[in-house]
Amino acid sequence: MATTRTLPHGLAFAPVKIGVLIDIDMGTKEEFLATLRLAFAEAETAGRLPRAVELVVKEAVGLPRLEARNTIKGYRELVEAGVLGVIGPLITDNSLALAPEIERRGVPAITWTGTERYFGEYCFNLGNGGLAEEAALMANWICRQGLRRVAMIHELSPGGTEYSHNFRHFAQRHELDIVAEGYTSQTPDHLEAVVRKLQEAMPDCLAYLGYGYPTILLGRIFAKLGWFPPRIMTTAFQFCYAKREWMAALEGWYGIDQMCEANPRLQPVLDRVATALGRRCDHTVTALSWDTAMLVAEGLARSPLLTPRGFKEGLERVRMLPAVNGGPRTHMSLGPFDHKAYKGDWLLIRRIEGGRTMFVELFEPCERHWLST
Repeated sequence: MATTRTLPHGLAFAPVKIGVLIDIDMGTKEEFLATLRLAFAEAETAGRLPRAVELVVKEAVGLPRLEARNTIKGYRELVEAGVLGVIGPLITDNSLALAPEIERRGVPAITWTGTERYFGEYCFNLGNGGLAEEAALMANWICRQGLRRVAMIHELSPGGTEYSHNFRHFAQRHELDIVAEGYTSQTPDHLEAVVRKLQEAMPDCLAYLGYGYPTILLGRIFAKLGWFPPRIMTTAFQFCYAKREWMAALEGWYGIDQMCEANPRLQPVLDRVATALGRRCDHTVTALSWDTAMLVAEGLARSPLLTPRGFKEGLERVRMLPAVNGGPRTHMSLGPFDHKAYKGDWLLIRRIEGGRTMFVELFEPCERHWLST
């Protein structure tokens, strides 16, 4: 916990409070919070913060497993605790449910959601993916592999619907044929039947479009069917960092990710976090947590007044802040009508090989889509 800062002349300054709203069962929660605290401590030591930061943490698990009202209640409690802003919620479902309350209360919330439907004067985004952008990358990658016939697993969720809408658009642009569609809930009991149906259509490849809870079941299903088509998924891919079982279940999958070893800022941050924690946490959540803290610190430094509205205005003044996530040119910039922070090569493709993720590529335009004809 941050302490009151006392200057040489004896005046004391209380820390500013920043809320952390954890709305999911987060397997990397301890690393997430430890990385935030380390990053804020480094920013304070470097003189980049007007005051120390005290994190006020609230676990309020909501959709898709529990209820949205849990997350809404958690946000309200953080506001009542006097925070200037909130890190979270972290996923699409709860971000959509909470957005009207954020606008009513006027305390900025920086979410990791990828939906384009989370927006407002006090709604900010540092995307752990982007639903439209991911669909574009997936269709582009399929085209560049010379594949044409696609089977699609469409998750029946707010994110799954938005993913699939965008994927159909980009599939048409790249002249891909969606030859079969399978539908699954976020807690399925019939996923094997869905996969069998897609296999019968004899597609060239498979695309998974959704948040990703069911993906841990896919490994044994493919093994049972003896079917291993080229397959790519959304940032659901990043569940592989949460559990070894998930990593094993997704062996051979390509997916949308954000961690790029060519980014010169990545490895030094991973090393410092490892030293602080006594173990390696070399995954996207670590880099994203660090970027989140740096974005908050810069927003506080540029705040004209240390109030929720002042912090909102400070965030809108952030420009060209180097990022740890994404490719070498990824940075964070915001503005009064631009509340999506990541710019540049912030999304990329990785693959799971031998129980670990491997970098594949940054976005490369497909030479065969309609823009080149």
